[in-house]
Amino acid sequence: MSLCKAGVCILTVLLLAASPAAADSAREARARALFEDGRKAYETSNYQTAYDAFKESYLLSHEPALLYNIASALQGLKRPHDAAEALRSFLRLQPQDPDRPEIEKRIGNLEEEQRLLDSEHRPTTPPVVPVVNPIVTAPVLTTTVPPPPDKSASRRKVVIAVVCSIAAVIVAGTAIGLGIGLSSSSTEPYTPAQIGPVPGTK
Repeated sequence: MSLCKAGVCILTVLLLAASPAAADSAREARARALFEDGRKAYETSNYQTAYDAFKESYLLSHEPALLYNIASALQGLKRPHDAAEALRSFLRLQPQDPDRPEIEKRIGNLEEEQRLLDSEHRPTTPPVVPVVNPIVTAPVLTTTVPPPPDKSASRRKVVIAVVCSIAAVIVAGTAIGLGIGLSSSSTEPYTPAQIGPVPGTK
């Protein structure tokens, strides 16, 4: 028989051994009924109902064996730390219990189970990144600088200007020369003798 089920059975024996006068009281009757409800729920793995019934029964009767049963129900609910605490309470009230070494071992196992559960559910915290205030600097002023002049283009412009100037001088000189030459020639009209006979007139 497992240690958990043995705890349920221990309480049954203790409650049945109670004096007939105590069993007649309404309080004891209610505690006994709650214990029975808890035992049935525990056997069907309905651990929450078992826990609630065992706890209420304990509050009415203060029977230390119920703390053992409460621990068993809490263990079924996957609350190992609370189960270990219930067993510690049981050992405080029953320091001479013959099963003390096994119960202490069970407490150690429950606490180890709780540590494993805690490590699985511990949220992983992202690394802390220090907040750095941004440094505000004055904006860099940029001005548009025109590109450097193309030297080859400026040379071409000079050559074209020189050639145009020379051509203008030549044209002007030729015009002046023609004008002078035409003005210095004789202005006497030509005679037929000078020109010769007109064809077809002889």
